[in-house]
Amino acid sequence: MFGYGELSNLIETAGVYPMENGWQVVIRADWVDATPQQPHGIDYALILQDEHGNRIFGFDNAHAYDNAQAEDCWDHEHKVGRVGQRFRYDFVSGSQLITDFFEMLNSYCTLHGVTANFISDDEHE
Repeated sequence: MFGYGELSNLIETAGVYPMENGWQVVIRADWVDATPQQPHGIDYALILQDEHGNRIFGFDNAHAYDNAQAEDCWDHEHKVGRVGQRFRYDFVSGSQLITDFFEMLNSYCTLHGVTANFISDDEHE
């Protein structure tokens, strides 16, 4: 169902990526035993944080989304302006998750008149 190589790529991408404007992208991903709540066998979070470390938005599967049933997958989104709420996210693949996150990042940056430029360093080049 979920490609091992693709999920490995998500895990290898894990890290903290500082942006030129002081924000940062945090990607966390670890292997876990597959469960009905985490059927793809990975625990992940992709988060955009402001210069103070506060979540602007993100995706994760560390806990259930609001109004989820016990058997539901935990994949969910924390939306801009509503990060305290959790909305179901339909996980398709690791690459689609990354695409969805960075499309949202680019839209958010454009809306706020900032560029989505990252600080280059030895760890993330």
